[in-house]
Amino acid sequence: MKKFFTINDDFKNIIISLFPSAKKVRQVSTGWTNFVYIASVKGQKYVFRFPRNDFFRKVLKKESRFCRYLKTQGINITTPNMSLYYNNGRVFSVHEMIRGKSLTKTRLLPYQKRKLAHDCCEFLKALSQLKCNQRLPRASTFLRNLSYVSADNYDFIYHKTLEKIERREKIGVTHGDFNPGNLIIRKGVLVGVLDFAFVSKSSPLNDLARIIGRLPVSYRKYFIDEFQKVFHCIVNYKELTDLERMWEYIEKKYIVYIKKTHPDIELPKKYI
Repeated sequence: MKKFFTINDDFKNIIISLFPSAKKVRQVSTGWTNFVYIASVKGQKYVFRFPRNDFFRKVLKKESRFCRYLKTQGINITTPNMSLYYNNGRVFSVHEMIRGKSLTKTRLLPYQKRKLAHDCCEFLKALSQLKCNQRLPRASTFLRNLSYVSADNYDFIYHKTLEKIERREKIGVTHGDFNPGNLIIRKGVLVGVLDFAFVSKSSPLNDLARIIGRLPVSYRKYFIDEFQKVFHCIVNYKELTDLERMWEYIEKKYIVYIKKTHPDIELPKKYI
């Protein structure tokens, strides 16, 4: 018996069996690693995530453990309060939706962009300083394992800079997929961070590369300036660019995998 979910599952029925009062059950297109549904229960919106394969089933469990740990650390940014449930032995997660809009759907003024960059870097610094006793993989190891699941003819030359940095530096906890879709904004301010599926040990520079590689160029200087101020460092632009290229390559290979394996996923126009 499979330990994950497929397109043939009746997700609405699974949700209603758990929350009989659930209304407005709908799937959202963000589910690249999980089938993602939203439902309203007694006036509160919940997010349901059903893993698409065995790799992300294990990742979901790791993410849930880390999110529970994170809630005990007093970080001043809202993160998912995840609970795990089971359907025929298959694990899935439920958490309350964080109120706000993702950064991908938010337009900010210049002063708001700088404030956002500062708050993001403060969050990354707080993560990096956690004394987490969980067995988190290095980012380079996690991304290598991800490639084995989702890519053919993968060229690991793109990972060399990340591997070098992780050997050289004292590494700490990093988000691992710090992209605009995972940042929740309300009234122009960062209020929440989502999706810790890629949480790992690495250099914060990797998270910086991920976010600026996915944002318009107008954000770039703000993020680099604030990163240097918050972390009291000088950014190595060559390494930053290498990491941006790594993420571009990972995303390119993953899109090929999605088109081949999960044709039900609605990709943004730029990927079609």
